[in-house]
Amino acid sequence: MKRATKYVIASLFTLLMAYSGFVTYNWLGGERERKVILSYAIAISDIPLRELSEMGSMLEYLKEHNTEDLLKERISKYQFHARTLHYSSSMLYILTRDEKYQIFRTTMRNLESFFISVNYKPNTKENIENNLNVLKQMGHILNTINGIENLTLIDAEKLLKLSEELKY
Repeated sequence: MKRATKYVIASLFTLLMAYSGFVTYNWLGGERERKVILSYAIAISDIPLRELSEMGSMLEYLKEHNTEDLLKERISKYQFHARTLHYSSSMLYILTRDEKYQIFRTTMRNLESFFISVNYKPNTKENIENNLNVLKQMGHILNTINGIENLTLIDAEKLLKLSEELKY
């Protein structure tokens, strides 16, 4: 082979190595960012999960003790928690493509819609009373989950079915 051909091949090989190094560096940087976002999505779901796990018993207590203002305030808080879990499970689904997060996202959207509707209707206590059993069942399942990353597909499907039973 001529010297010029060897030089061109060596140059192409060097360029290819530099390009592959650049691509690998960018991929690792993107992977690092993905892990950070994943950890944030998990972290922001901790408090809402704990709060919603107690929603049935707390709403029952407030309903029985004639505290309409506190009941509406708590419902607003639960609505916010459901929205937070909707957003965090959306992020987790995008990052992991795990179907359980997609199902859980739909569940939290249903729960948020329920709380919005109930909070703005005049018969709040009656609506809570009619759905108390479902809310307690949902709370029990949420209580068994020790962090959103430990959510199982079976639990997500159970929660979705329960959220579809809410009447408002």
